[in-house]
Parts: sequence; structure tokens; C-alpha cells
Amino acid sequence: MRHPPLTASALAVFASMTFAFAFASPAGAAAGGCHPVSGTFVASSPPTCPGIFCTVGRLSGGLDATYSFVAYAIAPDGGLLGHSTIRLTNGAVITSDDESLLFGPPVAGTQFVTTVNFASGTREFAHVTGGLVAPGTITATGTVGTYSGQYCLADNTD
Repeated sequence: MRHPPLTASALAVFASMTFAFAFASPAGAAAGGCHPVSGTFVASSPPTCPGIFCTVGRLSGGLDATYSFVAYAIAPDGGLLGHSTIRLTNGAVITSDDESLLFGPPVAGTQFVTTVNFASGTREFAHVTGGLVAPGTITATGTVGTYSGQYCLADNTD
């Protein structure tokens, strides 16, 4: 069966829908407001570390990105205070202030939970707020776990 050729208006609708779907995720140009995200992470210890503990890794799921975490101090509650830099696949960057609480010594098998508080960013994330909670486990080569939370963006009407 032969289909009639697409009209210019049908092509325009198809193109606009394709464009909208292509940028509907955090890797694209997310609209203002708050966006829930969740997924997994896997990280390793880098060869050098400018702090007291470091990891570099990959976020999959709602945030498709690479990241680095550098702990710079011990909190009064014994947690690690640090900063993360999250680099999304679209080139945008999100920075955060973090605290990781370890439920045992920093050895393979120890569980932890990191609270990520978004501090700043680039592009559509320039005034980002929100954060993530990321429970995980220390492995022989780094860390693995999950994350969930939300990021909130300005509506760009200023």
C-alpha cells in the first residue's frame, strides 16, 4: 500500500515534535521548574586526589553525566564534607556542596549515604536549586549506588 506524500504542515509538526522529545530530558534544554530524577552511579578512585577522599564516576538515569567528588574536611558528625562537579552530556555543569556519612570504616563493603546540595551551574542550570540523596557501597575500586532527588531551574523570565 502506498502512502500519500507528507505535506509541509505535517513535516513541520513532525519536526517540532521530534525537537521537543529530543530536549525533554536533563541532557537537553530542560524547562523551568522542578524535575525529579533518579538513577545509578558507579565511581572509582582517581590516581591523584586534591582532598582527603576523591571519586570520579558516571551517573545514569535521570541525570546522564560524569562527575567528580572531592572531600576536603571531616564534619563534626564524622561525615566527609566535599564538593561535586557534575558534567551533563549536553555540556552543562552543576556544582554541589555534599556530605557523605559512612556507616563504618572506609573499606570495601561499607555503606554510606551522600547528600548532594546543588550550589550553582552553567547554561540552564546557572541558578539551580535542589539536590540528591545517594546511598551506596564502597567497593575495592570506588563506589556504587543509586541516587534520587530533584533539580529546580529558573523560569528564565527575568
